[in-house]
Amino acid sequence: MTMRLEQERTWRARLDPMTRYYQRHQYLLLGNVSITVTRAPESPPTERCEPSAAEPEAPAAPEIAEADRVRTTVRVFPPETLAEAAAALGGMRDQDAKRLKPTLSRAARDDGWRSVPWAGPDAVADPFADFGSEYENFRVVIDHLSMQWTCARHALDAGASRLDPILLVGPPGVGKTRFANEIARRMGTRMAVYSAGSAQTAFQLCGSDAGWSNAKPGIVFELLAQGDSAAPVLVIDEVDKIGLWARENPLNALLDLTEPETARHYKDWCLQLMFDASKILVICTANERAALPPPLLSRLEVFLVKPPSVTQRQLFIETCFSRLVASHRCRDELSLDEASVSRAAETPDLDVRALLRMVRAGFAAALATESDRVILSPPRRGATKRRIGFT
Repeated sequence: MTMRLEQERTWRARLDPMTRYYQRHQYLLLGNVSITVTRAPESPPTERCEPSAAEPEAPAAPEIAEADRVRTTVRVFPPETLAEAAAALGGMRDQDAKRLKPTLSRAARDDGWRSVPWAGPDAVADPFADFGSEYENFRVVIDHLSMQWTCARHALDAGASRLDPILLVGPPGVGKTRFANEIARRMGTRMAVYSAGSAQTAFQLCGSDAGWSNAKPGIVFELLAQGDSAAPVLVIDEVDKIGLWARENPLNALLDLTEPETARHYKDWCLQLMFDASKILVICTANERAALPPPLLSRLEVFLVKPPSVTQRQLFIETCFSRLVASHRCRDELSLDEASVSRAAETPDLDVRALLRMVRAGFAAALATESDRVILSPPRRGATKRRIGFT
């Protein structure tokens, strides 16, 4: 027995340590019970192992970065409402269904999703940062929009962010509509103008009833259906005159549009379609603040716009002239007459519209006479238009 043990020790000594470890621990014999044990780790343990401390818990999975949570699109037209609208077309007359089907198809593009211009890693940091002196009388409005854009851009969810509706109050001709057009251009979205002063009903905003033979969707639906953005610009012009001549006051439709909660479930009555209009930037213009209904006034951020300064007028004239030159065939040496530009800019009675008409008239005269100078001819002070009447 002793010799046999000695031979076994000699044989084991010739094996490498790893092989000896596997052979020693592969089977444990307890009486007549054989228990298989899991193979050892790659490196065998030492002869004496001290009890190790408890293993620390595995760290929790890192939270998703904020930038990854930002959604760049919003589902403006949900699939269930699109299906309901498509079913409603089946109950219409054939000619009406045929006329409205392409409109509904435009809304269903991209499964109803629309982009949000301030969301996502590719969004512009602040499209309103580089406004020049030409819009200096809108400086407070520009700063407000920049702040709103920055807050919306840092929101975790594009569906929870928006630019609040604003009201521009000022005399006619200070450039309110032109400023709104520039805002839409910088945001890269579509723009539509709704004239509240001449509106007869609310149908222009939210669509006419499908029962009418000439029923058609409203401006709000068309803006979102035709464009790729969930945040187009809608200008409500002369909002202080809303409802004065309307058969059906459009105020309720405008109140729903400027309130975030109701705008998320805005309805177009032509297609019987509910959609999300809460991202639309509503810009209202008015000549007098006091004439606005209090419920609407409470929903708007109000800004008083002063007439442009002399420097702004001059910059506006030069900008209009540059755009005319770029869009027409004319001589390279064509230029503005500086003396006439100074006179026009210093005339306080000339608003932005009048200056635009004056630049166009001078430009056309220069082209007609083949002159190399564009001379602006402002009207004489105190000149009035002759009235046409009966004697």
